[in-house]
Amino acid sequence: MKNVILVALTLFIAAHVSGQTLQDAQREMDNENYFKAKQVLFKLLNDGTSNKSEIAYYLGNAYLKSDDADSATIFYKMVNDPDAKFALNYVAKGRISLLQKNKVDAKLNFDKALQYSKFKNATIYFEIGDAYFRPVAIDVNEAIKNLKAAQDLDGKNTSIMLDLGDAYLENSATDPQAGGLAMTQYQNARGINKNLSIAWIKEGRLDVRGQIYDQAIDVFNKALQIDQNYPIVHKELGEAYYLTKNYDKMISEFQKYIDLSPGDTKARVGLLEMLFRNKAYDRVADEATKGLKNSPNNIDYLRFLIYANYELKRYKDGSDAANNLFSLNGFKAKPRDYIYAARLAGATGDTTRAMNYFKVALSNDSANCDLIGEYAKVLFSAKHYDESVAQYALKKAKCNELKTLELYYLGRAYLLLDDSINADTTFADFIAKSPTTPDGYYWRARTNLKIGKAEDFGSLPYYQKYIEIAAAAGTKYKDNLIEAYDYVGAYYLIKEKDKAKAKETFNKALELDPNDENALEFLKSIK
Repeated sequence: MKNVILVALTLFIAAHVSGQTLQDAQREMDNENYFKAKQVLFKLLNDGTSNKSEIAYYLGNAYLKSDDADSATIFYKMVNDPDAKFALNYVAKGRISLLQKNKVDAKLNFDKALQYSKFKNATIYFEIGDAYFRPVAIDVNEAIKNLKAAQDLDGKNTSIMLDLGDAYLENSATDPQAGGLAMTQYQNARGINKNLSIAWIKEGRLDVRGQIYDQAIDVFNKALQIDQNYPIVHKELGEAYYLTKNYDKMISEFQKYIDLSPGDTKARVGLLEMLFRNKAYDRVADEATKGLKNSPNNIDYLRFLIYANYELKRYKDGSDAANNLFSLNGFKAKPRDYIYAARLAGATGDTTRAMNYFKVALSNDSANCDLIGEYAKVLFSAKHYDESVAQYALKKAKCNELKTLELYYLGRAYLLLDDSINADTTFADFIAKSPTTPDGYYWRARTNLKIGKAEDFGSLPYYQKYIEIAAAAGTKYKDNLIEAYDYVGAYYLIKEKDKAKAKETFNKALELDPNDENALEFLKSIK
């Protein structure tokens, strides 16, 4: 179970929910209000007149569908009936088997559930069908088969219609009729209950899938007309407004979603996700901080605070928070956690942690071009130049090209590995991408110091171009400019025998540093 304190708080709140039934809890789950469903179910669990095994089963469903498989398993195990004639007992066992990726065992348990219900219980067929694709699609064909069987037994049940519509949609990648089949189920459910907001919501989601965003917004507003206080409608509207780039309305709808879901941490997490996608990083940090005041150990709030700190360049705060998060007992990191932990470790110079995190992040997403490039830079910083070169080569092969700054570090890595030929080619590519950046000319000049004979002054054109660009920036490039002036001055003195030009050039170096030993020594030789 994620958080004992949270469960205790839920029990406390549930104790103040009165006069509600299992049907009320099921209705809340149909409406995807899992937090409210849990409140009702906990109240019923403490009611001596309720069937505790049945209530525990639905609590398992509520936790499973709110992304807490560990807690769901605990409640499914509470379903066990001593006489083994309780059909939901076997459905619960089957759900546990599916969570353990054991489809064979799940099927055996589901078959036993059907046998004990004598193949005449629509609820058992419904729960088996639901188990095959909620919250993850495991076997959609089995889901549809069982949901159809449930519908044959109870043709007016809107819960079955809605679930069957969703199951059809899971086949949309291979079945061109899936969308139409799903829409028919949603419309049939509305025909039976004209005030069924969730049916409108599911239709709106279909429109979103089809990228018909304006139509989706109209449909969501129809759901809102039925019930202004239905949280999920505001969430769906917020996401639709996000897709139409109407960010002010998006934030407004998500704020209503939170206001209508007091105590529901997932509501605030939904807002954080949308704000983060919208790059409103200050708002993300503020909302996550607010959430942590009431729930200081909430992992989702912590992770969004970490993400925001990185994007806001608060690297030290973000890195400290990431290290704390990864040290929590029982913490299960998500792929994005590794990405940001790696970036923060790299930004704060903790290259050992950065390399470890990047390895994991790339094992989760090996085709992520940005990650490959960032990992190569961390390897460069850690002085693993050969590995850095290999990662940049991998990125070029997978992603077709390297960014300008990546060419810079690749060139530097080649140079540090004494591969002057590849370094020169790479810095030439860097210059082609960024011809007004002085660094490319400086490093190509330094590379050419190792190519050919010193007396040929092969670095001259690059030092000269470097001076042309860098001198305009005043003292910003002071040290490298001094080096360039000394080299060009030596060229005029040794190669061209032009003492006047040499003296002029050495004096420019002395303007930047009156104690420049190279310029002073060369000037002594000029008579």
